[in-house]
Amino acid sequence: MITPVVFLTEYRDRPSRLLTLLRRVSAGDQIAFGRLYLALEPDVTTVVQEQVGDHREAGEIAAATFLEAWQSADLHTAPGTDVAGWITGIAARRAGEQHDPRTRSHPSRHDYSPGVALAALLEHPPARRSPFRRG
Repeated sequence: MITPVVFLTEYRDRPSRLLTLLRRVSAGDQIAFGRLYLALEPDVTTVVQEQVGDHREAGEIAAATFLEAWQSADLHTAPGTDVAGWITGIAARRAGEQHDPRTRSHPSRHDYSPGVALAALLEHPPARRSPFRRG
């Protein structure tokens, strides 16, 4: 069964607003990241759930998708960027990798949970910017 996708109404008809959010995210704006998450989480969850099936695994893949978007936002802020397409593309790739033993990611720490890391990011801004982010 396919779950209907619902955007936050302020972003539904204006993808340029998603790009504006992404640009703010690339500057480390945690509030913008929360809005981006709320706007796209239904799409990401739907994409992953359709490929994976398992609710728990789908949640972790969706969380890892948003963490990757947070970490690489500054690489995708060019005019005309399809933000929803880029982030759902990350989700589709990650979901596909989970079923391919050659590409399945195995975190170095067995207690690592993308869902826990995402929740912490959404709740509290990071203490400092990642050294891997530009700007």
